[in-house]
Amino acid sequence: MRRLRVSLLLVCLTTATLALTGPAGAATTRVCTSPKYPGEGYFTTLTVKGVSCSTGKKLAIAYYRCRVRNGGRKGRCTSRVSDFRCTEQRTTIPTEINARVTCERGGTQTVVHTYQQNT
Repeated sequence: MRRLRVSLLLVCLTTATLALTGPAGAATTRVCTSPKYPGEGYFTTLTVKGVSCSTGKKLAIAYYRCRVRNGGRKGRCTSRVSDFRCTEQRTTIPTEINARVTCERGGTQTVVHTYQQNT
């Protein structure tokens, strides 16, 4: 009888641990500190999933540089950045651009950043 109780206790503890940590290999979304904006404006948010915050910061800056190479302050990045495929949704007014950029790689790695760019 004691063996059965110990076995049941171990099963319950294992199940509870898996419920709290999620399935094996599941990536969690993390909110990171935004990097310093290299131009006239600022990054407002940065979240990553499946990559480190350091990678997310490097990608946000690399995306900015790609945009500037392709049209200056109002430019758009149409190529892959660090092997990530990025899409941008933006709203503009005469004095600024507000945008959300989602970059994905391999279906498991995602970096999302938002920025405000003065025009």
